[in-house]
Amino acid sequence: MGGFNLKAVIFDFDGTIVDTETLWVDVYQEIIKEKYNVSIPISIFEACVGTVDDALYDYLVTFVDATITRQQLSPIAEKNVDKKLCELMPRQGVIELLTSLRDSGYRLAIASGSQRKWIDLFLKQHHLNTYFEEICCADDVENVKPHPDIYLATLQALNLQPEQCFAIEDSINGSLAALSAKILCYIVPNEVTKHSTFPQGTIRVNYFSDIPHRAH
Repeated sequence: MGGFNLKAVIFDFDGTIVDTETLWVDVYQEIIKEKYNVSIPISIFEACVGTVDDALYDYLVTFVDATITRQQLSPIAEKNVDKKLCELMPRQGVIELLTSLRDSGYRLAIASGSQRKWIDLFLKQHHLNTYFEEICCADDVENVKPHPDIYLATLQALNLQPEQCFAIEDSINGSLAALSAKILCYIVPNEVTKHSTFPQGTIRVNYFSDIPHRAH
């Protein structure tokens, strides 16, 4: 893996450190099923993972109800998600990988399209905040994934070059952002993204324990 020059590992957050993606899918499916008695294809949600939810609302307006608006549904979905967020745990193997990477001398960072308040809340709740040297999120950049802005901002915060890092992602959009920033990208899919076809140049693994975690 060319580990002699590797200095840092940059983690995505939603769907990677914690599987909020499955929760969001379940919540939206429940709302739409109850109101319209239809199910949304999983491919629509895949297109939203790691980025904004335009694909979801385009689908709803086109195929379900032309009067649906984000302003109408989003507050309901957020309220239902918020009720369940406190029940979420880090994905299996995440804490072990974080500990091993830190003990091996890697610097750790987060590059996420989420809002900082949610990231900080979850990390503190699970005592993970001390692992990360830098957190760059949607609040810090103009363009979210698949644009490379978040990764470029993280590199700048770490004062490192792309070849000195690798990224860990769960989605197509996230991996495209990492690759666009010239960063090696491992992908650990979750239940929403496990059937996705990821970009050429990424390294897909089934478990976090499959990611090399010994520096130097």
